[in-house]
Formats: sequence, C-alpha cells, structure tokens
Amino acid sequence: MMKLKNLTALMSVCIILFSCRNSDNVIYFQGEFSNIDQKYHSTFVPVIEKNDLLDIKLISQNTEASALFTPKIENSRNSITYSSGAPAKEGFLVNQNGEIELPYIGVLVVAGLSRDEVTLEIEKRLSEYINEPIIKVQILNFKVTILGDVRNPGTFNIPNEKLSIVEAIGIAGDLNITGMRKDIKLIREIGGSRKEYNIDFTDKNIFNADFFFLKQNDIIYVPQNRAKISNSSFSQIYLPILSTLSILLSTISLFR
Repeated sequence: MMKLKNLTALMSVCIILFSCRNSDNVIYFQGEFSNIDQKYHSTFVPVIEKNDLLDIKLISQNTEASALFTPKIENSRNSITYSSGAPAKEGFLVNQNGEIELPYIGVLVVAGLSRDEVTLEIEKRLSEYINEPIIKVQILNFKVTILGDVRNPGTFNIPNEKLSIVEAIGIAGDLNITGMRKDIKLIREIGGSRKEYNIDFTDKNIFNADFFFLKQNDIIYVPQNRAKISNSSFSQIYLPILSTLSILLSTISLFR
C-alpha cells in the first residue's frame, strides 16, 4: 500500500518538474535602469526601398497638374491591406532600378532616400512648371510580419512608418509564456541581401540596439522555448501512460 502511494507521489512530482519554468527566462528588460536621460536612435529615418509603393500627392492651384498625380492603372496596383482586408490605395511602384516615373519630371531615383528627401526633390523639379507646388509622400506598404509563439501572429501595416521591435511585439498581442525571450529572430533584407539578428528580450540593452526600430518588410520570429517542446513531447507520450497507471493504481488500492 505504501509503495503504491509513493509511486503515485513520484509521478506527480515528475509532472510538476516538467511544468516548471525559470522566471529569469520570461522577465523582460532585466538589469538596472538609470534616471539619466539618454537619446538613442534620434537620427533614425526610414528610407525608400525597391518594390515600395508610394503615395505621392500634389497640392497646387493647378487642378489639372494635381490630377496627373493620381496614379493610372499601368503604374499602380490594387491590393488588400494585410491587417484589415480593406482595399489599399493606388500608388507609384518603385521598380528594380529604384526608380519611379512622375508627370512633368519623368524618371526619378528614390531608392535609398528618405521621404523628406524625395519630397524636396519633387518640389524642386516641379517648381519649373508649377507655382509653389506642395508634395506629400507616404510609403503605403510599410509592413512587418510577426510569426511564432505570440498571441496574434500576422502581417501588419504601419501607417506612421516608424515602429520599434517592442511595439511590434505589442501589436502581436505579446509573447506567449512559452515563447523564447532570449533568442527572437529578426530577418531583414538590405540591398538585396538578407541579414539576421538574434534578439534577447530579457536584456534592457535592446533599447540601444541598431535594430530597435524596424524597417519595412522586416520579419520577426519567436520560437517556442525548450520547456514547451519538452512538455509537449512529455504530454503526448508519457502523460496518457501516467494517467492510466494512476487510475489503475487507485483501483487496485481501493480493492485492497
């Protein structure tokens, strides 16, 4: 009788041990925080990339010229936004040479430039034909993809074109408790080549990292931690056996 009780207790302890997690692996931004004001990433400005879709609006007294900046079918595309499913705006597509073609101006190289730089260049060139033109430029396809062990994975459009990796995880509903905090992956395309980062969300120095602000088309992947993988394997294989044994032992104990 005593042996049966000991065996049951041992199985319970095994289950508990497999379920335990180290709190050091789940707490964000560990380390001492100072009260000193620190300015990081103050110079961060997103730049336009190949395959970006630009919304370019001309505001002027010349209504005919302004109408020309409404993209035609041949140099725009209709698509579905990733976050809402609503139709996306038409825009000017940056080709593989990093160029767009605009009325009056013709071909303009924009890849590698910020929105402000493109705005100033278009206004400068248009001023030869239009009195005091005002240009507004927006990147329509500024999006990030968040996959893995988060509550709400998906691809999200970012209307203000500025998003930190912390905000991105927040948009995805935060990491699940079983998500790997110390080995989050960031995949980024730079100049036609792929760059990968390993990110530790338990380290407060993440706020100083050069990848803190995301770029359009970045991909974030949160793997499952080893505890979940182990628990999953343990649960699938051993828990049914342990449950059966426990019931069997309890039945034998009752008869005795």
